[in-house]
Formats: sequence, structure tokens, C-alpha cells
Amino acid sequence: MIFLGILIGFILGLPVGFIKWKKKPTPPVVEKYSRRGLLQKNFSVTDNITNRKNTVDVQYEIGELESTDKLSKIEVIELKADQSEYNTDYNKKRLLDMVDKTWVSSDDITWITTAADLRNKKIDKILN
Repeated sequence: MIFLGILIGFILGLPVGFIKWKKKPTPPVVEKYSRRGLLQKNFSVTDNITNRKNTVDVQYEIGELESTDKLSKIEVIELKADQSEYNTDYNKKRLLDMVDKTWVSSDDITWITTAADLRNKKIDKILN
């Protein structure tokens, strides 16, 4: 009886082992930004109570969405102000809204280059 159960299980289980299970294809990873870089901006701020003026230096980490010959449309990834009072969520949002999704001069941006970027530029130079 046990032998008959093993034989039936083997006969029914054999075709199941030959079925190839299809895996879902993973979509390719698409980089959102064509380039990444750093943007340094200075803002003049006037205090409403004391009418004292001071400047705030803000360092933006940006990603390039679109570009022309001289301009780049950027999206802010991260920002950091040199004064702690401007690193609060409220002030960060205000500083972010001034620059996010705007066109800026490409010369003002310090582009981050990797070894792969340099290698690809050399290959393009050789092939062209």
C-alpha cells in the first residue's frame, strides 16, 4: 500500500518538476537625474523685529532634470544652511521653494563627476 502511494506520488509529481516557473521581469532602473551637483547660494535676510540685515549661505545638493547650452532645470535633493536657525523645517521649506524646479546657470553648479563619467567621456572622444 505504501509502495502504491509512493508510485502515484512519483507519477503525479514528475510533470510538476518539469514546469518552468515564470519569474516576473524586473523593470530597468531609470536614473531620474541626468547629472548631480552642488549649488552655493547667498540670501540677504532682514529681521522684522530689529531690522538687522544678514546673509545666509545655503549649500544645495541638486539633480538636473533638463538642460540647455547654458541653463539647467534643477530639483533640490538636500539643502544645508550655514546658520542653524535656517535649518528648521519651516525655513528649509522657504529656502527650498526659492530654488526647486527653477532654471539656473550651469556655470554656477559644481558638477559631481565619477570615474565612470570620466571613462565614458574618454571613450566618446575616441569614437567621435
